[in-house]
Amino acid sequence: MNIFLILIGLVVAFWLLSRGFASSNYKKQSIQELQYDDAKYLIMLTAKVAKSDGVVSKDEASYISLLLDDICLKLGDTDVRGDLKELYIWHKDSHSSAYAIAKEYKQKMRFSQKIWINRIVFFMNLAYIDGEFNSNEKAILQEICDGFGLHKSIVEDLFAHFEAEFKNLSKENTNIDPYEVLGVSKDASFEEIKASYRRLSREYHPDFTMDKSEEIITQATKKMQQINEAYEILKAKFK
Repeated sequence: MNIFLILIGLVVAFWLLSRGFASSNYKKQSIQELQYDDAKYLIMLTAKVAKSDGVVSKDEASYISLLLDDICLKLGDTDVRGDLKELYIWHKDSHSSAYAIAKEYKQKMRFSQKIWINRIVFFMNLAYIDGEFNSNEKAILQEICDGFGLHKSIVEDLFAHFEAEFKNLSKENTNIDPYEVLGVSKDASFEEIKASYRRLSREYHPDFTMDKSEEIITQATKKMQQINEAYEILKAKFK
């Protein structure tokens, strides 16, 4: 599992649900309701992306479960988890159009182009869990981009930049020392490793750097990947 991509995707989802309305002219009393609508559309399109290659992998299933938990946390309502899960299952197995859902999503929410691009990046993280985009995943992502009304050149740039960025980050982390990255001794227990991982994840969580400069965000993202790859390496030793 590329846990880095999973966590980045969840960070983006958590951030999206809090930032999309900040610059929009919504009445204060309706923001929670709109956030729930936003979450529903995210889940519907997530279902289409996850099933786009014909099957929902174990990694993708884990992603969805964590995503639902994070959305409920952000909404402050754990009772909606069941409804959102049912919505996900229905759209995963239905022939509903990703384009139609995305178009309706855009009509419902008055977001800026930047926010819609952030949504696409979120869906790209899910599609890229296995380290590449296959043709079906690209087709679904293209449908969503079309529904959002994003220009073809923007979409092409997003795909190219996304793939290049993650390939470069992976190359940089080839020879990391997992114990050094996580700050634990070589005889550390798995519980100690997990505790250090969680502490560092909170410290370098990209959600805490969103308002910083691009350089700071890039460095935090690179550090976060090192942390997650180190954790994956050490976790495998205890299986």
